[in-house]
Amino acid sequence: MGVTTSGDSLTMSQYVQSDGTYSSSSPRIYLLDSDGDYASLNLLGQELRFDVDLSTLPCGENGALYLSEMDHTGGRNQYNTGAANYGSGYCDAQCPVETFKNGTLNTNGAGYCCNEMDVLESNSVASAFTPHPCAADSSNCDKGGCGFNAYGLGYKNYWAQGGTLDTSKPFTIITQFITNDGTTTGTLTEIKRIYQQNGKTVPSAISGPSGDSINSTWCAEVDSSANEFGSLTTMGEALGRGMVLVFSIWNDNSQFMNWLDSGSAGPCSSTAGNPATIQAQDPETHVVFSNIRWGDIGTTFTS
Repeated sequence: MGVTTSGDSLTMSQYVQSDGTYSSSSPRIYLLDSDGDYASLNLLGQELRFDVDLSTLPCGENGALYLSEMDHTGGRNQYNTGAANYGSGYCDAQCPVETFKNGTLNTNGAGYCCNEMDVLESNSVASAFTPHPCAADSSNCDKGGCGFNAYGLGYKNYWAQGGTLDTSKPFTIITQFITNDGTTTGTLTEIKRIYQQNGKTVPSAISGPSGDSINSTWCAEVDSSANEFGSLTTMGEALGRGMVLVFSIWNDNSQFMNWLDSGSAGPCSSTAGNPATIQAQDPETHVVFSNIRWGDIGTTFTS
């Protein structure tokens, strides 16, 4: 429901229509490997590249591409033989409470926490990329994280329709997970973002050699929980072990996605993200991901 593919392009729609009536679909899907388990992306010291078209995502929508340290089998066991093939085993840094926890009935209502790297949470007016490391025993996580949001940092016409990065048109996102020694076994020291559009590299919101990037020093300054959970070091360890690629589109009945695109985070009013408003005004809202690649730093795109 709400998912179509064409070649290497994936379209995800918030609403689907049946008998002339729209209803919320809000799909979330995962990248499977040929063996029926989730694909394991080992991105420490590597880069991830993809194209995205989020031009129809209004205030309150979130087209997301992220990494979760889920069990790559989806919690396969004798009672859950389909496992990853059926999308089971989900966890993230918000520690969701679901009916099943990694393929087993969650009888005590426990949350299921795991390391999460939000590569992209976005709509056409605001975006963020955010590491969410967790405790070693997975009992809790850095739920807020040290996210990079250009609008929130004062660059209010960077990520915008007609902006420096024109969100009314498709563009390319490259995210580099840089280690202290340039290897795939080192310590994660920087998460760097590069954008390309119309065949050219788009200048970073922040000028200077580092550009739009996250490092542990900055995380400690903006996120009081970062060091408690090991900050980028913990995030890098998860990237080195391998994480599952997740795609989703969703909106938020409780907070209207204000944390992403309202107040200091974006230009939207506090009520613009009401799902009822979105459904009435933008029932065709959707996001398109395509040309997904990963590999050694500098190999997935032409600078």
